Amino acid sequence: MMLFSTAQGRTVIALSTAERLGTIAACTLAPSPAHISSLHLRTRGRHGHIMLWKNVQSFGEDAVTIRSAEGLKPEKELESTEEAHKSHDPLGKRVLTESGESMGIVEDIDFDEKDGSLRALLTTEGKVPGDRLMGVGSYAVVVQRPE
Repeated sequence: MMLFSTAQGRTVIALSTAERLGTIAACTLAPSPAHISSLHLRTRGRHGHIMLWKNVQSFGEDAVTIRSAEGLKPEKELESTEEAHKSHDPLGKRVLTESGESMGIVEDIDFDEKDGSLRALLTTEGKVPGDRLMGVGSYAVVVQRPE
């Protein structure tokens, strides 16, 4: 079990240069299958950067490694409709079912550090299995209603 709260602040290193690129600040999720689609980094300067999960080489205890910094994109270049935009960060957002029922607020994310797959959303009202994720937007996280 890897909680996103334990990954926040972890250093990201480029293997090609052995340089520190920044630290993990946030993430975005995508459904079908549910997974972390991008990581948001705190970097030097005014604006952060994003990197797609597919660029992650290894998610270690002390650092996250990527092949090179070429995969980083400045956050300010993203449109708000893009999946990797920071407004699609699920932490702190309401969780609603497709019928509009509240299932709490996202407090943390349980994910597989090897492939980024979403195991569960941890909310103020309990655990929501990751395979129920339907979408994440600027207002809420939408999940399938439990059966």
